[in-house]
Parts: sequence; structure tokens; C-alpha cells
Amino acid sequence: MANVTLFRPLSSNAPQRENRFTWAFLVVLNYDPFLRSFFRGLIEARLSSRAPEYCNPWEFAEVLSQTKSIAPSTSRLVSVLLTDKAIENLQIKWSDRDAVYDGVIGYQDGLTLIIENKLSHENLWEEQLCPSRSSYGGDREDVELCSPAICLEWSEILEGILNYADSGMAPYSSRSICYDFLSLVEEHHPTLSPYRTFKICGNRLPSLNRRSAQLLNTLAKPEKLNLESRNDEYLFRPNKIAERVAIWVEPDLELKVGLWPADTVSQANRFFSSVDKRTFLNLNNWKVEPNLHFSYMSRHLIWAETTTSIADYFDYFSDGNFGQMDRAKLIPLAGEWKAMGLITCEDQEKIKDQFNSTRRETLNVIPGFSVSKAWKLDDVIDLEERCELETCIIDSLATLLTSWGETLDS
Repeated sequence: MANVTLFRPLSSNAPQRENRFTWAFLVVLNYDPFLRSFFRGLIEARLSSRAPEYCNPWEFAEVLSQTKSIAPSTSRLVSVLLTDKAIENLQIKWSDRDAVYDGVIGYQDGLTLIIENKLSHENLWEEQLCPSRSSYGGDREDVELCSPAICLEWSEILEGILNYADSGMAPYSSRSICYDFLSLVEEHHPTLSPYRTFKICGNRLPSLNRRSAQLLNTLAKPEKLNLESRNDEYLFRPNKIAERVAIWVEPDLELKVGLWPADTVSQANRFFSSVDKRTFLNLNNWKVEPNLHFSYMSRHLIWAETTTSIADYFDYFSDGNFGQMDRAKLIPLAGEWKAMGLITCEDQEKIKDQFNSTRRETLNVIPGFSVSKAWKLDDVIDLEERCELETCIIDSLATLLTSWGETLDS
């Protein structure tokens, strides 16, 4: 038998193993009576013969993992399958097998749950759901064995845990345990994640951005964009004019896709030599903003605040007024740029300071762009429900990249 306690972890299994995952879930139930009550409620709602109303959902329950024993106090026994996709009509009966149960939860009113966890419903051997005669020491005639077994999808359980953790009723300790468990799911069992749709995430910004990270990782797959995902933060397009594609949700509940073309001197040279100005500055529903910054070697040091129009910004730098510049050239230019609205007075002082406070003799002037497209959350949910969200994003990116002569697959 494995202890269901944080202080005696089930360390014999790797985090991605079913037993370790089941143990972690039982730890969550063991420490939070509300979630024990929630879990029981999911099961009671599916029982064909409803029991009398359970009068004290906050009462102690015994939670065990990897055990062979069913408590002699059991009066009603329910077999519960936890898996990725519901299976119906799983008939059960007492078995002669030597059972080791993934989990057992015994409630004070005599209800006992025996739990079998299968990360994939295709890996189920149905007799695993049947209780062993040898594991119960009492008179089986006194026990109501409920059949069929109850099958719960992990998605429903995890969504309940997520909703509870994000609610105002969960104390800090419960929220911490819930979020740690959900992080375990994301890392080792992402197909079970509760962040599978934007609708499920509601208006909760942290949950919405977790869903955004999942969307980004989905787009990175070979059958989609075949790009590398970097730390759930952006898609990486090596050696392109815009190397990073990011997806996130703003506090005003808009989903945004962003790119930063011409982010280095080399990229800027290639961008201005290949871009179609009219197409780029008139992209439908894309917002194009200046992203003027200054770097030394590969390190970005200063991001300027530009107030001039995007067209004037484009025209000025399309003539080649960028690249590596020494002090004698850049400091006088900075004064002109301040007057033009390319930089602010504060930016001008930062440029001077980069020369005065260091031994640097040059800085790189990089006339980049920030390009983003936004969708209202209601529109995102609608696209997602019609299975069109990923296609919509891919098509939008393809239109943007075409303006400077690139495609998604080249």
C-alpha cells in the first residue's frame, strides 16, 4: 500500500506513469474535502440506484493508493474507471483475481470506491474493474455491488479541479495543491489537460494563456506548421525575417498573434529589400507598429518610443538609415530623430549613456516592426467550436508573410 501523503511520496514510479499520476490525484482528494465531495458527486449522479442523501460531505474519508484491501465497513461498493474517453455498460461482479487497486476511497456512510486509472481507454482489461473476493474480509451478502461500473473522463474531473482552484472558495493551500497537480498533467499527460478549449477556461486569464500555449504547441506539430515551440512562449522560425510567432491572451480578453520582423540588422536588410510596402502597411486586421531598438552585438539594449506615423517610419528607414553606427554618427542623428518623433528625449539620453558609461564605440540601429492580429474571445470560441481556429490563424499568418516574400513552409 502506498501512502497518500505529500510527506511520503510514491517515488518508485516516474511522474509519467499511471500509478504515479493516480497517486497524485488521490493526494489532492486526501487533502481537500470539497474535492472529495465533488468527486463523489460525479459518481452519485451516474448511479442507477441513488443512495439516500449524503448528509455530511465534509466528513473524513479514508483515501488509499495501491492497496489490496476493501474496508469491512463497506455497505455499498462502486467500481470507478478514470480514463480519457467514456466507456459505457461495463458490467462487474466479484472476481477471483488477486487485485491491487489503483485507489480506494472509503466514506463514513459505508460507500467505498475502488478506482482504476487508464490514461487510454484502449488499454482497459475489464476484469480490472471487478472487486476481488479475497480483498473484502466481511460478508459479501451485506454489500451492495453497484453495476455497471462508473466511467469518468479525466477532462471532466480536471475541469472541476480547475474551476475550484480558480474560485474564491478555495483556500490558498488547496489552490496551490490543485495548480501543482494541473501542472503535472500539463507536463506529463497533456492529452488530458483541462485547458483543451477556450470556452472551458472562461474569463480566467491564467487559464486562457495556458490554453494559448497549448494552441501554440498544436500549431508547431508537423501536420500543422512544423515549427519548433520554445518554452510554450513562441514558435521559432530559424533564419527568417520574423523568427518568432507568439500567441497570447490580453487582459481585455483578446487572443493575439504577434510577429516581430526585422528584429536584427540582417533581418532588416532582407526585409526592406523584399517587402511590398503597400501590402504590408495595409494588411487586413493586422496592426503594424514601429519597433525601433538599439543593440550591441546580439544584445538588445534600448527600445525606443516612436510617435511618428508608421508610413513615415517605414519610408525613413527603407532608405538604409540603420545598421552599425559609431558615436560620432549616432549621437547627432539621435537629435534629429528626436525632432522627427522616431525617439524620445529619454531615448536620446539612453543612447548617450550607452557610449558614456561603457567602452562601446558602436551601436546597432534596428528599425524593426511589431505586427499583431487580435480576435475577440467570443469569436475565438466560435471558431474553435467550428474547428476552424487553427486554420484561421495559419491563413492569417500566410497572408502576412507573403507581404515580404516568405511562406509558412519556406
